[in-house]
Amino acid sequence: MLENQKICRIIEEFSLYLLEKDLSVLDIKIRKTERKTIISFICNALDDIYLDELEHIFQHKRREEFEVYGWELIGQGDAEGHELMLVNNLIDFHSCYSQDEKIYFNLVRYEKD
Repeated sequence: MLENQKICRIIEEFSLYLLEKDLSVLDIKIRKTERKTIISFICNALDDIYLDELEHIFQHKRREEFEVYGWELIGQGDAEGHELMLVNNLIDFHSCYSQDEKIYFNLVRYEKD
């Protein structure tokens, strides 16, 4: 159950970030396997400044100690950009590409042994 709560929090916070950029389209898909969860976001075009911001934030690696001690303590919608740090601390990998005037984000979370 805790794992599903973390996945929901990733979706909530990343969706909030994207929706605050005045998107008209946002689709979300979740694919779960035994070893990983892939959360895909598909949206209409975003300004380059936001894509650069996301690339900068997602350079950092997942922090397992954060998951044990801190993720539940972070308030919802606290400060601009804060939700992205939470997302970054809960995922292992991200990718982003553009095709047919849409942007595709994939956020991957691997199961830890």
